[in-house]
Amino acid sequence: MLAETQQGGAFHRADSTWRLPVPFRRLLLLAPPLLLAGLEFFHPQPDETAQALMEVATWFAGFHVIQLVLTGLVALSVLLLADSFGRANAWVTRFGIGVFLVFFSAYDAVAGIGTGLAMRSARDLSAVQQEGVFDVVQDWPAVGPPFALSIIGTLGWVAAVGALALAVRRQGAPRREWSLIGLAAVFLLGGHPFPAGTLAFGCFFIGALLLELRSMNVSRFGPGPAQARGIGQR
Repeated sequence: MLAETQQGGAFHRADSTWRLPVPFRRLLLLAPPLLLAGLEFFHPQPDETAQALMEVATWFAGFHVIQLVLTGLVALSVLLLADSFGRANAWVTRFGIGVFLVFFSAYDAVAGIGTGLAMRSARDLSAVQQEGVFDVVQDWPAVGPPFALSIIGTLGWVAAVGALALAVRRQGAPRREWSLIGLAAVFLLGGHPFPAGTLAFGCFFIGALLLELRSMNVSRFGPGPAQARGIGQR
């Protein structure tokens, strides 16, 4: 794979760090954000009662197990796109994605998987005991102490993806592409369930797809007149 660089205002390519078969790289780049954007449509959002949470407890835990896997793969997608622009080894990319992986995954495990499993186990308890378990876990996904993990992890995503959007812009990509990458950073501040999570990962997918299609066209046909003159790239 080759990295995009700015040369005289046009959108050109230079050697990248990671060497992967093109189809495999594109699969790792595009499939995780698309799948995660779709998954967030089905994020369980039960009423804040013990009974409602127990009814969806199995799916609540299972959903977050799937999300945990896709979170790791989406982090890889960000690194692959950053590598296309020579930014995979930049400190803000590595630090931001590292923070996102560690803290967001920890939050996912505690507030998502932990809550689901706890309420699933509570089904066999008395009503009073069920309410006791619910009192412990009800604030974990929202305002309880584990939520701090989500905030830190999300800020890591914002730093890494936001810096990537700036790099894409500086290296001559059209406004539509770098704007979508930037929106992917911003939307996750609204949380990962639908709609904010779907918008965040969906914007990243569309931005990456457009950049990939553009690079395919340049590789196949060479730069057009506007690219050669550096026109219309921002």
